[in-house]
Amino acid sequence: MFPLLLRNRNFSFLWLAGLISMTGDRAMLTALPFYVYQQTGSTLATAVMMAAFYLPSFLLGSVAGVFVDRWDRKRIMVAANLIQTGVMLLLLLIRPGDWLWLAYLVTFIEISVSMFFGPAESAMLPRLVREEDLVSANALNSLNDNLARLAGPPIGGVLIGFFGLGSVAIVDSASFLLAAILISLISVSGKPIKEGAAAIGEAVSSWVGVWREWREGLRLVRTTRLVLVLFVVFNFISLGGSMIDPLYAPWVKSVLHGDAAAMGWLSTAGAVGGLLSGMLVGQFGHRLSPRHLLSFGAIMVGAMIVVTYNQTSFLNAMISGFVLRVILVWEGVGAETLLQTGVPDSHRGRIFGALNTTNALMGLAAVGLAGFFGGVIGITPMLSVAGGITILAGMTALTLLPRRERRSEATEEAAIGP
Repeated sequence: MFPLLLRNRNFSFLWLAGLISMTGDRAMLTALPFYVYQQTGSTLATAVMMAAFYLPSFLLGSVAGVFVDRWDRKRIMVAANLIQTGVMLLLLLIRPGDWLWLAYLVTFIEISVSMFFGPAESAMLPRLVREEDLVSANALNSLNDNLARLAGPPIGGVLIGFFGLGSVAIVDSASFLLAAILISLISVSGKPIKEGAAAIGEAVSSWVGVWREWREGLRLVRTTRLVLVLFVVFNFISLGGSMIDPLYAPWVKSVLHGDAAAMGWLSTAGAVGGLLSGMLVGQFGHRLSPRHLLSFGAIMVGAMIVVTYNQTSFLNAMISGFVLRVILVWEGVGAETLLQTGVPDSHRGRIFGALNTTNALMGLAAVGLAGFFGGVIGITPMLSVAGGITILAGMTALTLLPRRERRSEATEEAAIGP
């Protein structure tokens, strides 16, 4: 099926554009945090970088789709890539020790623009393939991320190690430009539905609606044990996992005494583990309980976080990081399945909205805590704290999640109420 889809001219342009731009982005996501820590020696400065990465998702994630539903999707994607092409070149202005704030600004703008590209790509895809091919097209499209995780980090690490940050900026900028050209060659039009002014009005309403949906979701969470426990567990996992992000580059440099290339190879080892685990779970996951996948998965992930980030040998860190990513897939599959089956269809939007907003807040809090305390008590102790929080999430799930996972729609509706 995949070879047949890639013979589809329009789909192949979109697929190749995504692969190229994501590979460039993964190269930059490896190089830039390492560069910031290398220049400052500050975990707090690296945390600010990660906050600039998370903040657009919190501010724009819910409203970007409003514009995507009213503007030409192909033009949105081309414009987004062209903006990202220019924005990345601003990193060429940074000199060692100077204008580091520009790295934060570039990250914020680039991720903000990507908030529009992602929904536009998802909305455009059904126009490019037949309905019966859509599942396979989505599977092939999602493969881009894993391929980019394999190729991008080593590229970013090698480039910044030999040629500096500017070389990574040029490569990432070129990847966006090439993606824009490929998408512009798609012959199918993303027909606009409404004028931009209508979209702006609805976007303002959507921003207000985010907070209303969050509050409504929180009220619904309190009414059923399963959803309440999942809500608590997911936020613990978000807190622990997000603590790692601003400390990862400092850990590679200060503890493993590695460079950006080493950081790239570690990320690649994890990506290989994720690919293999995904195939195994896809083959045998139906035999396993989602409750156990989440509970034991989170406990083992937390333990492996502690083991991985207490390594001082690069080889041992690569092996344990591979194992960590394998188990992380189990945890994620269990969590996703429980959430999908544990929330009635009529209330999923509000629950998901509340969860996404709260997770974003937890992520911002986590990078702040990690950045500050990483410089006070040390990088490795804070990473061990992140592992401990994840273990706590798994134990909470194992102890409090109902053992009977299948509940009738009527029962769930009655439990939640009108």
